[in-house]
Amino acid sequence: MRKFSIIHIPPLSFFSKKLYSDVALNWRGINFLYLLLLLAVCWTFILIKMNNSITKFIDNEVPPFVKQVPKITIVNGEVSIDKPQPYYIKTLDGNNILAIIDTTGTTTSLENTDAYILLTKNTIIVRQSDVDTRKYSLSQVKDFTLTSERLMGWICVFKKVFIIVMYPMMVIGSFVYRLIQALVYGAIGILFAIKLAYDALIRLSVVAVTPCIIINTVLMFADVQLPVRALIYFLLTMIYLFFGIKAIAEEITRQQNQSLPTI
Repeated sequence: MRKFSIIHIPPLSFFSKKLYSDVALNWRGINFLYLLLLLAVCWTFILIKMNNSITKFIDNEVPPFVKQVPKITIVNGEVSIDKPQPYYIKTLDGNNILAIIDTTGTTTSLENTDAYILLTKNTIIVRQSDVDTRKYSLSQVKDFTLTSERLMGWICVFKKVFIIVMYPMMVIGSFVYRLIQALVYGAIGILFAIKLAYDALIRLSVVAVTPCIIINTVLMFADVQLPVRALIYFLLTMIYLFFGIKAIAEEITRQQNQSLPTI
């Protein structure tokens, strides 16, 4: 008979042998609903903070940059603007160039510049990293006009829908990732506990990974970067998995001793 429910798992997963043995021996299923609920709660805190940061950034930092964007017209793949060229979009202090617009052919690449974007007469070049740039043709664009007001409108829409779009994506994505983890860790558990059924080991793995999920959530919320965190979380989960298997072995031994007849 079950002694604990899913609400007990987050706090007790850090230390309770009784929880681990109860989940493995008395529960049914593979605990995926609990895992989904846990991730949904954790991502709620993280995305609320992210959304607040993005909203603050868009409201305070973005408008000065967007105001620098000239009216850009693309007709049949050819770009034109209503400003002298080359035209530079710069940081607020004016010391760094963020984007260059040059349809005259004077500037043809991002080399020897700090800019991240170059818009030419018929292409847009984007710096992906210090060693990688991507070039995209505008030949398929028949009729398009961009103004600073239109761009700011798009950014405001992004601000409004960010958390609505990102929340299900992050929850589902992390759920699939943790689901695969649980299946793999359950298989690893077979090496330590041959007599336990695979579904019990999966349930155990979900509990064993819970401390890592909670710790990771707290660190992300606090903006703390943990070095080699993937390795640390893996080792910590293996420790909890072994801890749980050992607790189960002790519980089985205890039950067997209780069932022995007394003389």
